[in-house]
Amino acid sequence: MKTRILLMAIMASAALFIGCGETGTSTEDTAVEMMSVDEMETPTTLAVKIEGMSCPAGCAGPIQDDCGKLAGMGKSEVNFEEGMGYFTFDASVLSQDDILKCISGTNGGGIYTGTVVEEDVEVESDEATTEEALQIVKNEDEESV
Repeated sequence: MKTRILLMAIMASAALFIGCGETGTSTEDTAVEMMSVDEMETPTTLAVKIEGMSCPAGCAGPIQDDCGKLAGMGKSEVNFEEGMGYFTFDASVLSQDDILKCISGTNGGGIYTGTVVEEDVEVESDEATTEEALQIVKNEDEESV
């Protein structure tokens, strides 16, 4: 009886590790530099509900990395806890369908599905974001004095 319980525990653990590992075969990883919002002809941000993720490292991470390599991508962020992906891209280079295909093709395909929740989310320029970040740091420094 103890042997069966131990065997089941080992099999369950193996299934968990296999399910959270990368199963897709990757050819050469071609480095694609992400675009700055200021470089984009048509900057667009897309919020996508992603189903099928079972862990942050083996699911959310590879989706974020794979989509981040698409030409025309500015920012690729996948939040496992929310079950959401946020993608800022140049719509003149990349389409929503390209992003959804990338999500569904990650880790060998057939595991994840993406549904667009919100499109054309307001996009700030990189410059404004940098200025805001510097202002926040400056204010925090002044408060600590």
